[in-house]
Amino acid sequence: MLMRSMALIAGLLYPLAFSPFEFWPLMLLSIALGWYTLQGTTVREALLRGWLYGVGLFGYGVSWVHVSMHDYGHTPMWLAVPMTALFAAFLALFPALLFALTARLGKAPATLLFAGLWVLLDALRGWLMTGFPWLYAGYAMIDTPLAGLAPLGGIWLLTLGTVLTGVTLGTLALGARTRFRQHGWQPLWAPGLLALVAWGAGLATDPGRFVTPAGEPQRVAMPQGNVPQDLRWQLSMRYATRDIYADLSARIPPDHLVIWPESALTEFRDSAAGFLADQGEKLAERGGALITGIPMREPGGPTGMRYFNSIAVIDGGEGTYHKQKLVPFGEYVPLESLLRGIIPFFDLPMSSFTRGHPDQPNLLARGQVISPFICYEVLYPELVARRARDSNVLITVSNDAWFGTSAGPHQHFQMARLRALETGRWLLRSTNNGITATVDPRGQVRERLPQFERDLLLGSYVPMTGSTPYMRTGGWPVWLLAALLCLPGLRRRRASANT
Repeated sequence: MLMRSMALIAGLLYPLAFSPFEFWPLMLLSIALGWYTLQGTTVREALLRGWLYGVGLFGYGVSWVHVSMHDYGHTPMWLAVPMTALFAAFLALFPALLFALTARLGKAPATLLFAGLWVLLDALRGWLMTGFPWLYAGYAMIDTPLAGLAPLGGIWLLTLGTVLTGVTLGTLALGARTRFRQHGWQPLWAPGLLALVAWGAGLATDPGRFVTPAGEPQRVAMPQGNVPQDLRWQLSMRYATRDIYADLSARIPPDHLVIWPESALTEFRDSAAGFLADQGEKLAERGGALITGIPMREPGGPTGMRYFNSIAVIDGGEGTYHKQKLVPFGEYVPLESLLRGIIPFFDLPMSSFTRGHPDQPNLLARGQVISPFICYEVLYPELVARRARDSNVLITVSNDAWFGTSAGPHQHFQMARLRALETGRWLLRSTNNGITATVDPRGQVRERLPQFERDLLLGSYVPMTGSTPYMRTGGWPVWLLAALLCLPGLRRRRASANT
């Protein structure tokens, strides 16, 4: 019972390492405690302890999901909370599988097996059923020396280094009990050595060595309209929203790249064509360019019309991008014919979007090639690395108002920052109500607006060229390394079974 409680507590510590708390040592403590609870147990008990670890992790870490369901999806609280709990319970199956596989496949101590399986299951979670790439352990380490691993192997190598460090600490804790008397220093030297190598590589890596400036510093302006989420989709707010962005954009000095957030206007582009053309022309006359998030529609599909969550260059360049990674239930409804109409949450505005084509070109504005990403999809590291290869800067537009005052927007922003470090590109992030910011190629915030304020961010960025090792290879080398780390534990188990 004590170990089960410890597993749950370890999971609850995990989200505290992320923004807005940002106490990263708790990530290492969480992993260490989780590893500690796994020792000397059966497969069935390991499955339960792993699931409890996951319940703590996701039950607290993604508890903000109920905000969008209840506050803006009009789902009663008595239903929103159990639905969020069910979602967390499903995600907790991944840690449960991690713990159970380690206990089943690994011959004690199985330290490397645990670390390798952690990374492989994270990759699976980011892919299965369109994926949920949220709260990978490495994100919590973005402001530590270990973050230097990101341009080498992305979030995957950073997560692997984090888990190896946590396992090493957990193994040291086991030294106070009987484990070292049984196995000597064997449980410690391999993960400990690899953890030291990871921290050394992180310290020694200069993220700037892989990329170079592609031009002079450029100016950027990002209006944060702060239109309340419960009002912005009402027809009566359409012209008021136009006025908000027109007024903020009128304050922008000449020669700026102007980025409006995701669905800045809650109307289709063809409906707002005249207004957008007027705004784009005014900015272009001052040497600027306008890019905006905007819903779009075109003929086609089974209903006669297809809808897209898009980013469009209005003036000062060219290009349109349709979002590829759609949010389940928010932007499309799985099993739509069965679920539509059951509860209001399944009928949210703009929840019938079509997925954009994977091979869409990047955008062009003010002479720069821009990789665009909409909200949630900036969390897909392989997608960002691939599209960043031929671009000079990354932009992401978002509307985190769905999460209210919860930790969700802070987690989202912290994770988005790593894309800048992985690719050696500036990241320009424009949102409706925060967090609007510029992030440099080292993942550090340069300018930032407060949340829940209507304001205008004026900043600068440097267009970059070149590719980091992670951009060239993607996650495959780290996934292969993670698979290789699983082999010693499996081999020891096979040898033990044959004796």
